[in-house]
Amino acid sequence: MEKNVFIQTWGCQMNVADSERMQALLSRDNYQPATDAESADIIILNTCHIRDHARHKVVSRLGELRRLKERKPDLVLAVAGCVAQAEAKQLRKQVPFVDLIFGPDQIEKVPELVQQTLERRFGDEGQAHDTYGKHLDPLIHTRFTDDEYSIPLDRASPLAAAPGQSVSRFVNIIKGCNNYCTFCVVPYTRGREKSRPEREILDEVSFYRDSGTREVVLLGQNVNSYGLDRPDAKGLPFADLLYQVAAVEGIERIRFMTSNPHDFTPALAQAFADLPKLASAFHLPVQSGSDRVLKRMNRQYTRAQYLDRVQMIRQARPDVAFSSDMIVGFPGETDEDFEDTLSLVREMRYAFVYAYKYSKRAGTPAARFKEMLPEEVLDERLQRLLALQDQITTDQNRNEIGRQREVLVLYKDSKKEDSWYGRTFEGRLVRVHSDRGLVGQIVPVEIFDANKTACLAKPVF
Repeated sequence: MEKNVFIQTWGCQMNVADSERMQALLSRDNYQPATDAESADIIILNTCHIRDHARHKVVSRLGELRRLKERKPDLVLAVAGCVAQAEAKQLRKQVPFVDLIFGPDQIEKVPELVQQTLERRFGDEGQAHDTYGKHLDPLIHTRFTDDEYSIPLDRASPLAAAPGQSVSRFVNIIKGCNNYCTFCVVPYTRGREKSRPEREILDEVSFYRDSGTREVVLLGQNVNSYGLDRPDAKGLPFADLLYQVAAVEGIERIRFMTSNPHDFTPALAQAFADLPKLASAFHLPVQSGSDRVLKRMNRQYTRAQYLDRVQMIRQARPDVAFSSDMIVGFPGETDEDFEDTLSLVREMRYAFVYAYKYSKRAGTPAARFKEMLPEEVLDERLQRLLALQDQITTDQNRNEIGRQREVLVLYKDSKKEDSWYGRTFEGRLVRVHSDRGLVGQIVPVEIFDANKTACLAKPVF
């Protein structure tokens, strides 16, 4: 019997990839993607815990779904991901109507967990064992496993080459993080670093290539550490992996995220010199431009060391477009510290920046720091940083006017019949005007206009 599952995702690219994996695994048991929560038999909220705002969105969404569950008593409601991992006990008390709570390390077991939940609630009679107001406690699975980090290639899944997802595909290569930045929950919600087997990664890349994929994006909380958790690590596993992925014929572009500057190696810079397939875009989170704040964050590099790594990349590939993550209002951040961040943005001239106000996360060292800043200070600093970066991004995009670029077209504009969206080799978003279907093609274009969001272009055939 065909059933429907609706998966709603918050957070990073790793969460997006995890959601795709859950849908693929559940498709084996005839669960088809639902277009909305109303039509679903099972709803899974795949959550992010990196900032408090994301957590509040999840709790608010659960409040909305409670009313749906009252109308549909057979509905199974699950919370997955990092909020589930970090706050399972709190969720059990705050949203007791949830049926299943499981962390990122349990993704591969999602069909089994769903089946356990159904048997627990319905048994063999097909009737719910619980009613609203007398709900069973949620089934909770948040234990970190000691298993090897393996994601078996699911060739039989109808999602393996799902339309609209096949041009560019995420490929997980490592999970977890060992760096323990004082503001970050990742080591507590994703665990220690575990690398996926190299052969498995290359098999997946080859499979996607055969399904029409043109670009792969290698994913991890810290891709620079790939392979270093293995006893036989040579010392340069991530750079070696890039060369092997680049050797897969038919894959034309390779991107990766995220890199911690602390674990950067000169071999990675050399890869930009040697591998034409490696896109000229590098996301290198800095978090702050102040050495004092970087030390309190336990980032394990200085501003000068960060700029040294940037210079290595630019010497290997001068046209690389850098992007970054930044936190404003870290506990104790002074006006001078914040000005150091603004000056770094001016010096780097990032293509774009993900900037956020500091968010206290329970269990992290920074949550115990004194000198928390007032919310109005955080707001003012964030707006100043965003205004500066918006101007830089707009200037860079407008500098593209009149230039010819190659754009990998990723998807059709949902509102305009003659518009298509893709990215240049440097990662800039481009809207291409054409009355021909372009998805999946690498199209030479001429850019004729631009704003802070995207460049506008027409094909040059």
